[in-house]
Amino acid sequence: MNHAIEIALPQPQSEHGGKSPLDWKWPAAPALMTLFDKYSGRESVVRLADRHWEVFAAGSTVRLEFAEGQVGELQRALVLLTRRASSPAPFRTFANVLIAKWPAILELLATPAEKLRETWTTVLSHPLETNVAKAVLKLACKAGAGHWRAVHMPLVKSLDTFVKEGLRQNKRSIGKRERVASVDAQAAIVRVLDAAASEDDLTDRQVEGAVALLITYQHGMRPVQALCLDVTHVRFFRDASDDLACVLSFHAAKQTPGNEFELLRQVKPEWVPLVARLHATALAHGRQRLFNATGPITFWDRAVVLCKRFSVQLDSTARSLRHTGAQTLADAGHDRASIQAFLGHKSAEAASHYIRASFKQAELINTALGASKLYNSLLDISTGSFVSADEIQLAPEDQQIGAVVGYRLVAGVGLCKAGQSSCAYNPVTSCYGCPKFMPSLDRESHVEAIEGMRDQVRLYLKQGISDETPAYRQLTRALAGAQQALTLIDDRPKNHG
Repeated sequence: MNHAIEIALPQPQSEHGGKSPLDWKWPAAPALMTLFDKYSGRESVVRLADRHWEVFAAGSTVRLEFAEGQVGELQRALVLLTRRASSPAPFRTFANVLIAKWPAILELLATPAEKLRETWTTVLSHPLETNVAKAVLKLACKAGAGHWRAVHMPLVKSLDTFVKEGLRQNKRSIGKRERVASVDAQAAIVRVLDAAASEDDLTDRQVEGAVALLITYQHGMRPVQALCLDVTHVRFFRDASDDLACVLSFHAAKQTPGNEFELLRQVKPEWVPLVARLHATALAHGRQRLFNATGPITFWDRAVVLCKRFSVQLDSTARSLRHTGAQTLADAGHDRASIQAFLGHKSAEAASHYIRASFKQAELINTALGASKLYNSLLDISTGSFVSADEIQLAPEDQQIGAVVGYRLVAGVGLCKAGQSSCAYNPVTSCYGCPKFMPSLDRESHVEAIEGMRDQVRLYLKQGISDETPAYRQLTRALAGAQQALTLIDDRPKNHG
């Protein structure tokens, strides 16, 4: 919220106001600005005339200290002029970065336009810094301060923000499923919540930690969304079975002003008692907010403490559980619209990343377990020549293929034209696909071989063995060949009937 009272900095007499940005003609800055912190429900008032500002942001109080004299006044003016529609947290970050990088900001302002790109990459290295520098340079162009004019605006807008690499890293992280909590970790969270819902002696903080965990895990809420929940956002009713049900409404965070919208989520029935207890506690203490915690650190600490009560170490963060929820939906086959709705995004772009990660994971697993139809079709038994069980029994023992695969003893999968003593490789895992191999018509022998190789692949995956190792690649090739042998056996009546 901006107030109309304005105070202008001392203005120079010359056109450019001297060589220093301190002497340039800048727009008049607001005398004060009001900021509202959604976490704590408190307002901050910052004034141009005050050297120190105290800002409530993300549930805590932050003190901003500017330089003395004219330098500090220009710093504060630039913050107020460029952050007019900002929330407390980004406002605080912007001010802190501007103060910390002030020498670089002055250098960029004093740099001639033709040398700006060179100076830009020399004095800046982080997206937070480029965000501040761009805002100040755009203001200078718009105001015609110093040697900057509107004609320079395209140049300033085109400067590298160093954001793309961060976005690429984010996409790579999602693609590699690095942010997804393991199945064991998710099972532990469910056990904790189930146990907490049946406990009668939880402290108020433990109940709060349980609700923090459940709405983060089940609904992918950000801490800011959870901490802004009002008691009126929690609605209880009786379902068709006369059991208590609960629906939460909360705002979609990170939306531009005027485009905010509400999300509705129903709490898992078994966990409704936890929300009911927290809601009753808030009302009993005359608290309008559902949670007593006012910051994201305290919010999550209480979830960690609750898990410790049930001997579970919570290694996941609220953010990773949000990613886990989205990835779980993608793995279950939900479309982009469903994932977008879960995340509360205006765009479906982020949902696409999770779906691609799901496809990639499925392809990797199917390939590893010899279940990919595409992969199978690329590898064929070279000769297509099959032998019966009787032919295997009558053949020389050296030509009969059998071996231990994983924990399974596999015999009778086929014959080798050359003989095992002439082969330097492990039978079975290297036979499938070999031109000297004649597979058996006995389907069960191939099924047993496949299961043995799959056991080995699962062991490799559990141990984290690279899919580039020769043993791993040999297994996947053998699995594909064995699966193809089964396909040819199943199709044999059609082909040879």
